[in-house]
Amino acid sequence: MTDEMFLSDDNKSLRRGRRRAQRTETCRPCRMWPKDAAELFTQGVIINITPYGMCIRMMESFPVGTEVSVQLMRDEQFNEPLSPPVDGLIVRVADDPEGFLDHGVQLLQKQIERQETRPLYAKRSSTPAKRSRTRMHTIDIRIGGTPKRRK
Repeated sequence: MTDEMFLSDDNKSLRRGRRRAQRTETCRPCRMWPKDAAELFTQGVIINITPYGMCIRMMESFPVGTEVSVQLMRDEQFNEPLSPPVDGLIVRVADDPEGFLDHGVQLLQKQIERQETRPLYAKRSSTPAKRSRTRMHTIDIRIGGTPKRRK
C-alpha cells in the first residue's frame, strides 16, 4: 500500500498526505479482543504498522470507537505470543475486495506518571546574576641590570 500522495497547488512538488509516520508493511498474525472482554478474541493479520497505529485484516468486524487490545503472535496457529498486548482504538473499518475487513487501529499511549527521586530546583532566571568586576593588575619587574634611559 502506498501513502496518499498529491501535487501541490502550483503543480511543482509532490507531497505526502496527512500521515504522521511512514507505514511499514508486514504480515504478522495477531489476536484482537475488546478491552473489557478478553475471552472474545479474534484472529487477524497485521498488514502494516506505524508507531501510532496499525491496519489489521480480519474476517470479523468490530465497530468504530471500540477500545481493543492487540497482541502480536509468533506462529500462524496463534498459540505463542510475540509481545505483550497493547491498547488501541478502532478508528476505521473498510471492506477488502477479497471479502476481508481492514480495521484501522490507533494505538493508545499510556500516561506515565512522573516519580521524583530528588527535589526539583527552581528554574534559573533568564538574566545572569550581576558579577562584581574584577580588575587585572600587571607589574613589570626587572631582575639585574639598571633600566635603560630613553633619549
